[in-house]
Parts: sequence; structure tokens; C-alpha cells
Amino acid sequence: MATTPTRVPMNSVDKAWFEMDSSTNLMIINGLMWFEGKVDYDLFTHVLENRFVERYERFQQRIVTGPDARLYWERDPHFDLRAHVRHIALPEPRTQETLQILLSSVINEPLDRRKPLWRFFLVEEVEGGTVLFGRIHHCIGDGIALIRVLLDMTSESLDDSVRFAVEAPAPLLGSRRQRGLLDRIERTAKGVAKTSLQISKAMVLQTLLTLEDNRHPIEVSKSLGILSAASAAILAKLLILPSDRRSVFKGELGAIKRVVWSKPLDLAQIKAIGRTHNATINDVLVAAVAGALRDYMLHVGDDPTKGDINAMVPVNLRSLEKAIELNNQFALVYLPLPVSLADPVARLKATKYQMDVLKSSPEPMLVYQILGIIGSLPLDIAKQATMWFSSKASTVLTNVPGPRQQIYFAGLPLRQIMFWVPQSGEISMGISIISYNGQVTLGLMVDENLIQEPQLIMEHFARQFELLERHTFQMAGNGTAPDSGGAGPTKTEIVELPIENSALRQKRSRQQKP
Repeated sequence: MATTPTRVPMNSVDKAWFEMDSSTNLMIINGLMWFEGKVDYDLFTHVLENRFVERYERFQQRIVTGPDARLYWERDPHFDLRAHVRHIALPEPRTQETLQILLSSVINEPLDRRKPLWRFFLVEEVEGGTVLFGRIHHCIGDGIALIRVLLDMTSESLDDSVRFAVEAPAPLLGSRRQRGLLDRIERTAKGVAKTSLQISKAMVLQTLLTLEDNRHPIEVSKSLGILSAASAAILAKLLILPSDRRSVFKGELGAIKRVVWSKPLDLAQIKAIGRTHNATINDVLVAAVAGALRDYMLHVGDDPTKGDINAMVPVNLRSLEKAIELNNQFALVYLPLPVSLADPVARLKATKYQMDVLKSSPEPMLVYQILGIIGSLPLDIAKQATMWFSSKASTVLTNVPGPRQQIYFAGLPLRQIMFWVPQSGEISMGISIISYNGQVTLGLMVDENLIQEPQLIMEHFARQFELLERHTFQMAGNGTAPDSGGAGPTKTEIVELPIENSALRQKRSRQQKP
């Protein structure tokens, strides 16, 4: 007699991400690992089975609906690793541009919901190396968890990577590393978690979807003791935040996405810029992103001085010792990107200020609880809430720290690592930053209906560091100390280089023709 497969209920937060798939935005995290040399296919599938599939049972589980109409994780009785791995060679010409075109064609395909929601592509003949391209649905886990799981197939030493490729892995153990900044954020956020957990579904639904009087549900909740004063203030802030302004990055979406990535940047140089301006690495990176987006707006004739745009930024809520647990343990917060500011140093100062505000805010934990409540709502209402949240931002921006040193897979060095964050609702662009082995890479996933030249944003991103480096050099040469405060922008000798928009360039070209 056949036994019923063991089922595990899907939690409400993972369910929210599972149900965010739409015809214009798939909630799939796409990641790339680029190795030096040729990866043997049989050896790769062996490692994948031992250190990925067997070690994390979630990758053998499909999603089913139970008799109680709830969603469950259930082991796929027909699971076959070969159905999740495709072995291909990159077509001629075998360049990075060709690889970007190939990956862009793949990312527009949904995953088969009858099977576990992941797939790998082993791509050979990529500039003398091999690329492992993985696609994993967001409901399985967030970016931090999935990057750590992928890296679990690698090793810090060449010899260990060869041994790991043939040996069975040891059982997973909890990390003994000291809990750091992520845990401090978690403890700070838990200050309001006790009250946030008590938010009723009816109150949140009324708050999110009934905008005639935003204050009413908050006042009722406070009077009932459901919301603390801090939580109520955060919720009020979310309610009054208007939809992000119309721009080249905000408009009607299409069904085709494209991925591009930058050339690696030197992490040491980014640190030097940060030290000069009393800013963190993240501050510098986000400020450079804002500058690159401003440059692109100027290029296409979109006026950035009309106002800044918002990025939706994931905030990790898991401690380091739980970094490889599969699920979603992060929240989303809104970060203004100062595209309206022409001066690169002023943009860096504005970015640092906004980042500092978010670091001390309990907002992430409240938003995390709201996501869980959205996941427990009826599907049509949950999608309305998702659209409401996404209307307030133009992009998703995330930064994931990768290994600090060279790592190896089955005897081959890992050359580069990249991933692309998905977008939900009305958001047209995902911006992903990852550091690895002393370098930083920026990746973009864009909606082709709105952003036709994403590679230009990559070029502008690199240019922003040149501008900041020039100012850093000037300050070092003059013996000038970094400005640690003040409300106004720093005076610099840097003048933003003019970027001619395409319409003006075409007009001038026509005028010059005989």
C-alpha cells in the first residue's frame, strides 16, 4: 500500500513570495558562477547531488495544495536530477555579450511548478571557462541563503575542492562564529516585533487597501494595544509615501527581461573612497548606482532634477549562524536614491545620511511581519497589496557579501560570481551588487520595454568611481580632512561631464549631414 508523502506547511512569508509571480515579473533568483577551465558534467552532477540536493531536502520538494487549501512542501515522487540540469555550449561568437544574450533568453522562462522550483545550466566554451547558471524560486529562500548554499559546493583550497567533489559531505552544523552586525540589527528590530506580531489581518488589509483615511486603522490599532507607538509611526510613514514618480524606470512593463553585468571593480579603491568621505563601502556603492542612473536619465532625455526615485532594499534579519537555513528572513525598506543631485560627493553624503537612518530604524521587522500577513491573505487581495508596495519604488537594490578570498570548485578556481535579484509588481529593474575576492560586480535585470540600453548604466557606474576617485586624490593632495558633517553639499572642483541625450545627438547628426 502506497504511503502518503510527508508534507510540511509552507510558512506565510515564503507563500507571499511564491504567489508574487506575474506575467511581467517572475520571482526567481538567477545566479552565475564562472570557473576557469572546463567543468566535467558527470563530476558536476555528482557534486550537485551530494552537496546540494541530498544536503538540503527543499530541493527535492515540490509545492502542493492540501485538502485544507493550504500550500505544502512535499517530496517529488518523480524527482530526477537530470530534469533540473541542462548542459549546453555557448554559441559563436563566445563573448560576454553572447553569454548575456543567452542568459537573457533563459530568465524569461517560468519554472515548472509540477517539480521542485530550481534549475541549473552548465554552459561551456565561455572565454576559456565554464559558467554555472542557476535559477531558484524566491519561495525557497532569500538571496543570502541561496548564495551560501551555492558556495557550499566550493572550498577555500584547491585540494579540499577536489576532495569535496568525491566525498560525501558532513552533516550541517550550526556556525560557531560570533554573531555580528546582522544579529545586532535583528535584536534592535525585535524591540517592536512583539507588538508587530499581533497585527490582525483585518487591520493590515484595511490599512493597505483603504486609502480614504489612512489614520483611522492606525488609531484604532493603537487604542486596542495592537501597535506600539514606534510601529504605528512606521506604518503611517508607509501609508503616506506616494507612488514613485514617473521616469524612464517607472512605466508600463513588458514581458521580456535582460541581464547585464559590469566589469569587476577594485574593492580596495572603494574602501579608500569611503575612508576619505567617512562613508561605508555600501554608501559608496549605492551613491555610484544613483549617479549611474542619473547619467542614464540624462542620456535618454529624462530630467533627473524632477525628483529622486526610490529603491526597495532587502534587509537581512537572520543571524550569521542561520545563514544557510533555507527560507526568507528579510524585510524590504524604501531608500531614496539622490538622482537629482549633480555633484557626486553631494550624492554620497545624501546616500550616507539615508543609509544611516535605515540602520537605526525598527522598520524592517514590521515590514517582515506585514509580508507574512500578505502571504496569509486570499490570492487576489495579496496581489493588490503587492502592487501597492511595489508602486512606491522604481527598482530593487541589494548587496550581498561574497567570499573575501579565492575559492575553488572540483579543482577549478572561481573567476567571477554574479546574481540578479527579481522584481515584483510594478518594479522594472533589479540592481544586484556582490563582492568576491577583492572585487565588486554590479548586475542589472531590466525590463526591455522601458530600458533599452542597460549596458550604458554599467559604463556610467564605472565612471562614477572615476569621479569620486578624482575628488579623493584631490583631497589627499591638499591634505584636506573629510567633511564629517554639515547640511550642505561639499564644494569640489569636479564638474559633472555633460551627457548628451540620444534625441539631441540624432538631431545634431541630421544637421551635420550635407
